[in-house]
Amino acid sequence: MTYARFLGLFVVLPLLFLGVRYRRTLSWRGLAPMWLLLGVVYAATSPWDNLAVKWGLWGFDPERIWGIKLGYLPLEEYLFFGLQTLLVGLWARERLRRVLEPRLDAGEVAS
Repeated sequence: MTYARFLGLFVVLPLLFLGVRYRRTLSWRGLAPMWLLLGVVYAATSPWDNLAVKWGLWGFDPERIWGIKLGYLPLEEYLFFGLQTLLVGLWARERLRRVLEPRLDAGEVAS
């Protein structure tokens, strides 16, 4: 299986499902913290992964990637960082919304 197919099946499809499922509660303002999270993920993960590939700790089969590399990593790896972060972030956001909204609706003060 190519890396792109893996991303499509196991990250993009679930992300699209969540996007459709939670479309009524999504807003640009509500998603704004994801940009900060994406920045942290890329800043923390990119150097480590590049070094790991450079040092031979793991690698990527040239037959299973597009061939576009940024540093030592294929483009698909960078897409994985971002798409996986959005997938987990969207899921976690919805879980938190479900827990916090009833409390706020009941008149509890958020502290």
